[in-house]
Amino acid sequence: MMRILVTIDGPSGVGKTTLGSLLAKDLGASFFSSGKLYRTIASYLLHNPEFLVHDLSLSIDNELNIILNDTSFSESELYSKEINSKSSEIAKQKDIREIVSKSLLSLYEHLSTGLIIEGRDMGTVVFPFANLKIYLDADIKVRAQRRLKQSNDSETMKDLQIRDENDMNRDQSPLKIPENSLYIDNTNMDMVEVVKIVKENLKLQ
Repeated sequence: MMRILVTIDGPSGVGKTTLGSLLAKDLGASFFSSGKLYRTIASYLLHNPEFLVHDLSLSIDNELNIILNDTSFSESELYSKEINSKSSEIAKQKDIREIVSKSLLSLYEHLSTGLIIEGRDMGTVVFPFANLKIYLDADIKVRAQRRLKQSNDSETMKDLQIRDENDMNRDQSPLKIPENSLYIDNTNMDMVEVVKIVKENLKLQ
């Protein structure tokens, strides 16, 4: 089986996780969301404000569990307005991004399966050599509706606009369309259609 590497970049609420999970299942690959790393670091620093960046030891095991200084967090602990704000803040820091990139590269090197990975700079910075780089987009009103459901009504359209501005205008690894990527606007598309487009493009590789 081909050890494929597909990156999915795009703004919040666009469906990156849904697309990545479906592709991974269809292709027999592993799926990972890079945002979990930033959220994990954010949650850890909120609970341990005395820790400095160089004290952080981050790794991802073969079962895709995140271990940070011998501590792990459940999925439910990583989604709150406070963590959203903190993760957006630390994502601007070069040393944090280097820690995250290093752990993701190590994950891919040690996986026996292929990897489908989503984030903000996966195709531009971390994995520019990917077999296929995707940029997923959608109208902000549609994204806001999706994000409200995911965050249990805690993240508003205004919050989303602030995150977009932070992601696109930060100095370190800003959100942008990767070179030679497949751009998909799924505002008026269901995910079955998106998966079909992606798989058709993979056949051309």
